Amino acid sequence: MSSLTHTSPLKEISGTLLVHISYECLLRERVHESASYTYELACSITYPSASAHLSLRVTGQNTYRNAAPRDIPFTRHEAGATAYVELLESEQLEVRVVEQDGTYCKAFYVAQRQDLSEQNARRILSTIQRL
Repeated sequence: MSSLTHTSPLKEISGTLLVHISYECLLRERVHESASYTYELACSITYPSASAHLSLRVTGQNTYRNAAPRDIPFTRHEAGATAYVELLESEQLEVRVVEQDGTYCKAFYVAQRQDLSEQNARRILSTIQRL
């Protein structure tokens, strides 16, 4: 079982969005195509839900489809939001929070070679755990 974790002490995360992702990588075999992987992600996002806008999107290109970016539904709660996301090989999850004053936080997570990794982050602290 592999686990990637990016954390820092709580005193350093003031004003920072917290994202926790647990994921499982499943092998899918398709007729007339090579085997590919599907990544099933459970996301927990902590942010000031009363004063900010959250956007979750899947973007990317896959060998057998070139799909337009798609918005991911999520469930809001007091501390933020939770979501279930399914990614295909080489797709990426974009998490973006825009506050009322225009400041924003964002991060991109890429699914590749049976791993999910953070590619780029701005004011976001992530933990990524493979189940």
